[in-house]
Amino acid sequence: MKKPLRRKFTILVLSGTFVLTIAIGGVYSSWLSPLVDNIYTKMKVLTAVMQTLQRVYVEDVNTDHLINDAIRGMLKNLDPHTNYMTAKEVKQWSQRYEGYSGIGISYAIISEKITIMSVIEGGPSQKLGFQAGDRIIQINSESAIGIKEDEVRQKLMGPSGTMVSVAIEREGWEEPKEFSIVREEIHLKSVPNSLFLEDGLGYIRLQRFSSTTAEELEDALAELESQNLERLILDLRDNSGGYLQMAVEVAEKFLPQGKMIVYTKGRIPQAYREYRSSSNTKHRMAPLIVLVNQSSASASEIVAGAIQDWDRGLILGTTSFGKGLVQTQYQFADGSVLMVTTARYYTPSGRLIQRDYDGKSLEDYYREVYVDSLREANFADLPKFKTFAGREVYGGGGIAPDHWLESKHQSATEFVIKLARFDSDRYLYSFSEEVLRNHPEINAMTPRDFSKAFTISDSEITDFGNFVLQQGYDAPIEDFANNSEDLKFLLMREIAFRLWKDEGSFYINLMRDTVLLEAVTYFEDASQLLGMSTLVQKN
Repeated sequence: MKKPLRRKFTILVLSGTFVLTIAIGGVYSSWLSPLVDNIYTKMKVLTAVMQTLQRVYVEDVNTDHLINDAIRGMLKNLDPHTNYMTAKEVKQWSQRYEGYSGIGISYAIISEKITIMSVIEGGPSQKLGFQAGDRIIQINSESAIGIKEDEVRQKLMGPSGTMVSVAIEREGWEEPKEFSIVREEIHLKSVPNSLFLEDGLGYIRLQRFSSTTAEELEDALAELESQNLERLILDLRDNSGGYLQMAVEVAEKFLPQGKMIVYTKGRIPQAYREYRSSSNTKHRMAPLIVLVNQSSASASEIVAGAIQDWDRGLILGTTSFGKGLVQTQYQFADGSVLMVTTARYYTPSGRLIQRDYDGKSLEDYYREVYVDSLREANFADLPKFKTFAGREVYGGGGIAPDHWLESKHQSATEFVIKLARFDSDRYLYSFSEEVLRNHPEINAMTPRDFSKAFTISDSEITDFGNFVLQQGYDAPIEDFANNSEDLKFLLMREIAFRLWKDEGSFYINLMRDTVLLEAVTYFEDASQLLGMSTLVQKN
């Protein structure tokens, strides 16, 4: 058989001119000559257009922007996930999974001051004793009052090992204090929550698939198992994915050795690859429930699909996003990256994860996932497959859950949404200080006790309304009383996060997480499924 021709396409930008080079192992094949000639002709036309615009257009043109737009236009009609990113966009994208180098805080600009919202555990700011509520008023001896959002990042982020000085003011201090901070690599958590909902019932939330995900999950499982874990909920809701290898390493913690987790197929033979569990899991085969929703994508769908196909756990929630395209990265000399689709993901039973995108605009492709809440009714139109125990599942449209669970909590009113989401002055955060001053007993509570035993009174909501209106917010005072339950919830969550970070927020959110609360009732089904799964794996 003739060996497939290996080709590599590299697009370079040199002084505003596109140069396309085709590197081929060996001599150019004669059939490629017309292709090369045609591409070269088109590149000359593109160059001529760029030069003409630079010379005669009515206003000055930004050449970099024009070139970036031209590249994106070239990719527009391929698939929704082939993408081009500038060097700046690549850096921002990497931070989403890998973290960044800085001082280890999250912040908001409140009343023109950088206000620390939380301090990242183990980071340089925590080591110096910084607290939520501290305000940074100087950076490197220059005033930071009135600073813009982008300037904060530029001044506080920087190479690991470099130093930045800040002046901090804190309620109770007579005057600000100055600190010198050595920047460090800040790694974002993949597992923000790992705890027991009740005796024996563990819960782990997996937020992203980064380079540390498998290690974090291993630590979380080991800690829960040391405290007599009997059942487990793995929450993949709103997890948009990440690294393929981490998806494999997560899935194999719940599967025996040698089980298929995912495979890929593409146009060329090299695109076919199989990923199997590499070793027997050392974790107990406890009944497992996996939660997904329409924002669970890519690596999340690989994990959920493998667990469902092997009948290892019960999938609950709504149908996942349906992102099953493999992107290969090609980095260029200017730091930009082309993420080009080279293959498709398939679950062990042969299901294509990718949702149909033919004939849809990019806007419609993304919008339909969130607008069309009736995807449950569309299962009949999807191809049917069998799990290894013979259960019917669906392909070609994300991972359809075994049981459809949607949130039963009513949406917030427009008043609450506007106040909470577009709150540049952080009214909730500022008023939470008042609540903490008036209720010192909160500091002695655990986050679970706080969620169950503490309530914000109606009179405090009235005080909150008056406080917000005094700050210049335009709204009828009656709206605060009419939305008191939602405002109490938001204030509780603000206080809980301030005191206990993600764990505190979790227990407050649990009060309204009807999907998670209902999921707990399905463990009898999950136990029966595990029995079926064990029998299949022994054969």
